[in-house]
Amino acid sequence: MSFEVFTLGEHRYKVSKDFYSVQLELIHAIELISKLDEQLGLNPPQSQGEPNFIHLGRKLLSTLTHMDSKSMQMLMHTASRDQLVDIMRTVKGSKLENRLMTHTTKRNRQAIQTDVLYNQPIKPVEALRAYTDFFALVERLIEAEQITLVDPDGEYY
Repeated sequence: MSFEVFTLGEHRYKVSKDFYSVQLELIHAIELISKLDEQLGLNPPQSQGEPNFIHLGRKLLSTLTHMDSKSMQMLMHTASRDQLVDIMRTVKGSKLENRLMTHTTKRNRQAIQTDVLYNQPIKPVEALRAYTDFFALVERLIEAEQITLVDPDGEYY
């Protein structure tokens, strides 16, 4: 069985078959892929390991770090402290955490690092919520033309 996938916008897709049609936001598509992988045995259940969407979310965050400094600082400044804490918990102890922290104000960096939740592992449900909220913010800022995503190879998305 094959489905047709239509692009409805930069982060919106429509999956269609004669009897089935659905429109998905990017983050919801990632969650769906993770659930399908779980059912096919390609992804551990959320209770038994790290689901694929956490890895995919990290990849998307890594892509964001290729933005120009002004856009990255705007994004990190606009995000709420709670969003930043949760996002940083998903990349804790990695090079990506350091790259994201460099675009955060010193005051926010200190607030994140002293937050009670910062040193606690993040549950998959919390990680999914964090990615959903953060990437919704990214999409709003892109649509408002306040930030610009840049392809590392030099092409704009």
